[in-house]
Amino acid sequence: MDKQSDKPPTAMNSKSLRLAQNCDLEAGDRIVVRESAESPLSGFIQFSPAPITKGTWYVYWIAVSRVLHGQGVGSSLLSAAEGQVLALGGRQVVIETSASSLFDSARSFYLRNGYDLIARIPDYYSDGDDKCIFLKRL
Repeated sequence: MDKQSDKPPTAMNSKSLRLAQNCDLEAGDRIVVRESAESPLSGFIQFSPAPITKGTWYVYWIAVSRVLHGQGVGSSLLSAAEGQVLALGGRQVVIETSASSLFDSARSFYLRNGYDLIARIPDYYSDGDDKCIFLKRL
């Protein structure tokens, strides 16, 4: 676990905190957490090697406190994860998300951070809610 100070403090919701605490390091999961003196958790990213691949990793969760959106916390977390993936011999990172309008900002964030939308699976989550798959070669 990599704990580093970042932007102004704020607490995450309890669901995000539970997800971070359930990271399985023995199974290969990695996590980077951003915190400050005033806040237990400003954001986190959880990522893992993809089974039966050579150097492909998945980002399973990335969460940043809503009041810190747009301040570079998410990009910092993504960059830290990509650095660890490279150091561990990784060659690419995959991120999946919904095509729902609720995730417009997430999809824009991935594109701004150098990820390409490489596939879209129609009606994956429900009718009209596709799965978007993003990839970044490192």
